[in-house]
Amino acid sequence: MRSCPETMAGIEDITRIYDFEPSELSHATCSPIVGLSVILRRYLVPVHTRRLEFEGVENFRDLGGYPTADGGHTVWGQIFRSDSLHKLTPSDLVAFERMGVRIVYDLRGDEERATHPNPFDSIQLAVVGQPRNGDRRTIDVAAFSAASDGEQLLRDLYIGMLLHSAPLFGVLLTGFVEPTNRPAVFHCHAGKDRTGIAAALLLLAVGVDRETILDDYELTRRYRTPDHQQDSLANLLALGMSPEAAVGVMTAPRWAMQDALDAIDSDFGGIDAYLTGPAGMTPSSLRELRASFVTKAAG
Repeated sequence: MRSCPETMAGIEDITRIYDFEPSELSHATCSPIVGLSVILRRYLVPVHTRRLEFEGVENFRDLGGYPTADGGHTVWGQIFRSDSLHKLTPSDLVAFERMGVRIVYDLRGDEERATHPNPFDSIQLAVVGQPRNGDRRTIDVAAFSAASDGEQLLRDLYIGMLLHSAPLFGVLLTGFVEPTNRPAVFHCHAGKDRTGIAAALLLLAVGVDRETILDDYELTRRYRTPDHQQDSLANLLALGMSPEAAVGVMTAPRWAMQDALDAIDSDFGGIDAYLTGPAGMTPSSLRELRASFVTKAAG
């Protein structure tokens, strides 16, 4: 049995990892962009996919298969990121049950959870988006008129999350350490901002390079189309934000997440110092996370 190496998988939705018997193969090539391009005499069976397709949830993604600095890759099928799970349909719930998920971490606040509760028990870690030097209630969103204003707000909120919600991120990543707690899912509303920062911290912690982390962040732009964001748009407009600025908030600007990653170095001294400092992880927990979520085994 041979397989296309997972370290070549890339991040596109079309990426698939396939196993095949040599006798069934007529031609196969591996690409870091599209994964495996193959023509077989018979058929292939997909083993892993970046995005898991549900009827009601658009942004449910596997964080496995990403190359790490030590030559390994993150483990498939163990840690997933998602948008709000209250939209799972009855058939989705059957598929979700089959995944064997053991813990769900809900990064939403009390009001969001009360309005749209999860259809199963979850652990709440209410990550609040607020600027670094101020209260979110003082933000005059009516003053934002352009898409760039919305993107700038995201950038400020991302850096603010790193500061104000560090202990919650530490609890989350510590929860991932024990393999018996996985598969695990963490999510917020859109699976973009609070979930995006959490995913970036996890991937950075285990040695995934920054460009790959930014690529993963930008996948939300592919999966959360305007048709999927009408509720978010309505909420922003109700706050007095202009439609143009709201569009900026709902996108996934690479530069905003890049600034957040840069702040981990400039403001906190790097990912290890951040996680074992304000986030409250122990050095041993961080080592265990890397050991359990990174493998050098192929396939």
